[in-house]
Amino acid sequence: MPIAQTDIACPGAFASSEPKRTQRLAFRVGGTGFGLFSDEDIEMMLDPGLRDFVVEPSMGDIQIRVEWTENLEIPSGEPLFNSGGLWRLFEESDGYRFYFSTPYLGASPYKAAWFDPDFKRGHLVLFRPYFDARKAIYPLEYPLDELLMIHRLACGEGVEMHAVGIVDDAGKGHLFLGHSGAGKSTTARLWKSQPNAHVLSDDRIILRARDGRIWMYGTPWHGDAGIASPESAPLSKLYLLEHSNKTELVSLSPGRAAAELFTRSFVPHHSQKGLQFTLRFLDRVARETPCSIFRFLPDISAVEAICREGA
Repeated sequence: MPIAQTDIACPGAFASSEPKRTQRLAFRVGGTGFGLFSDEDIEMMLDPGLRDFVVEPSMGDIQIRVEWTENLEIPSGEPLFNSGGLWRLFEESDGYRFYFSTPYLGASPYKAAWFDPDFKRGHLVLFRPYFDARKAIYPLEYPLDELLMIHRLACGEGVEMHAVGIVDDAGKGHLFLGHSGAGKSTTARLWKSQPNAHVLSDDRIILRARDGRIWMYGTPWHGDAGIASPESAPLSKLYLLEHSNKTELVSLSPGRAAAELFTRSFVPHHSQKGLQFTLRFLDRVARETPCSIFRFLPDISAVEAICREGA
């Protein structure tokens, strides 16, 4: 992917006394722009899965400076959250700091990222000994890009869902939600073969309020079907996927629907403010959008049932 270059000094708290040649990359997911910039000898690139999400180089809604570091250690204190795997999160007086480590690279973390409380400004450092400086690097390599999205949405902007987003030939958005194995990739493949239908994602969808309505957005974080689109559509109906020996729809009350939506959402559970917003937002989604349990056979009858319902 080509690297964009500009001769613009870093603004605000990142400003230097002299203008430097700054490398910039930017992409947009779910209505939020991510801007990466560095004035060091780091050749940055974007993940190939972001190809359709690239926008003109800019600072974006989230501004992230990228630098090398020669010394990086995980704090001795108790983390706010420990994933039990790749990352740990620490709360600081001026924001939050993520540390990423893996046994394959040794005891020291290979990357750390600080963000302000609103996740609008960040500073990412890469532990130089662990990287080949001759190769291009995607600084927000998974899981950081999705973690950043989830935390930013929880600041009052929306929710990421474990779901398939389908836009029918009338432009209506159908959201099929499910845990792993519920049939999301199967659903995406069935609809992909239909003329005039568009699949936004087969695994991750972002919901946001826009123009007085709930909208759904595709994301680059796809599932087994490998489908990802940067497009969006107004949300019309919700379906909770269940495999079955017959195809049928069972309506849910808004209260039950909100609870089911929450179990299929991605939310920072360590953030009381984020949890409260997510619960309010999903309650609104459930009250404004009809929701059903969708038991289905993995064949064209599943698509036909949804089309008949919308007729």
